[in-house]
Amino acid sequence: MNLAGLALIAAAAVVGVLLTVQAITLVAHSSFLSTVILGEDGRTSTSKTFILLWTLLVAWALVALLIAGEFAASHACITSGPAAGAVKRCQHDDVALLQLGWSHFLHAGLTGSYLVLLGVPAAAGVAAKGITQAQARSSTSVKTVKRSLQGGWLRGLIARMAEIFSADDGSTDVADFQYLIFNLITAVYFASEFLQPKGNGLPTIPDTLLGLTSVSAGLYVGKKAVTRSQPSITSVFPGILQDGQQFTIIGTGLTVDPAAPTTGLARVTIDGVPATGVRESNGDLVATAPHNLAVAGQPVTRQLQVLSPYGGITANFPVQCV
Repeated sequence: MNLAGLALIAAAAVVGVLLTVQAITLVAHSSFLSTVILGEDGRTSTSKTFILLWTLLVAWALVALLIAGEFAASHACITSGPAAGAVKRCQHDDVALLQLGWSHFLHAGLTGSYLVLLGVPAAAGVAAKGITQAQARSSTSVKTVKRSLQGGWLRGLIARMAEIFSADDGSTDVADFQYLIFNLITAVYFASEFLQPKGNGLPTIPDTLLGLTSVSAGLYVGKKAVTRSQPSITSVFPGILQDGQQFTIIGTGLTVDPAAPTTGLARVTIDGVPATGVRESNGDLVATAPHNLAVAGQPVTRQLQVLSPYGGITANFPVQCV
């Protein structure tokens, strides 16, 4: 058995376990893959995707080492001399180096770099889940979820993959993209190094790559926390405002956040002029429009903004005034 065949057998074993678990969950009217990849908002979760990626990669490498070390006959270069010189004698025998790597792994165990590599995505995933759940609890509007599986399975798959590095509106999210790139670079390095065995078990991951993945994970979580705190307006009812008219503002993060309650009130302005009678009603904001909205009796478009109780300011929302 050569290295390529052994790696393929290990990959098939890992994929087989994955498909078996998926089949079992489907019988139970659930989906393992959806559970471990999709977030609370129904989109592909960046953090969950990389937790799964590193779990599968490390499992693949360990299964390959297990097969070589426990089920393949020991190669002659290992037993033909002192154990101290086995790596040098077997330097041209990849499977023998995997056998030596398995023995090394059993005695040395995982290095600290793998605790970081596996732990950082997991920690980022837990933090991101908490932020997303809090956002879902405090949101007063229904979040639009992409129906990525419409339009054929290939288009659906591509759309799901794009969600890994894109924001809710479909634009590329720089923090998610950075997290994606650095993890993919590290994953490619891991796989290429493992397929060039050196007798030391799992490859040694350079501190530089570990640092890049850790920093990008921190930025990813920080971005989600900041994004969650920014209020936004989705609609204003009625759509055309008159002087002194009461209106309703619908959006996210406009009122009190259950995760961090406050007694403060939101402020509403139209072209910088404060609206009056601002109050919360069933999670929405109700206010009374200021006077002199129209110009010489002619309709005009003005910009509405909300300052949340936490100091977050929404983007300008255009409203028609008459």
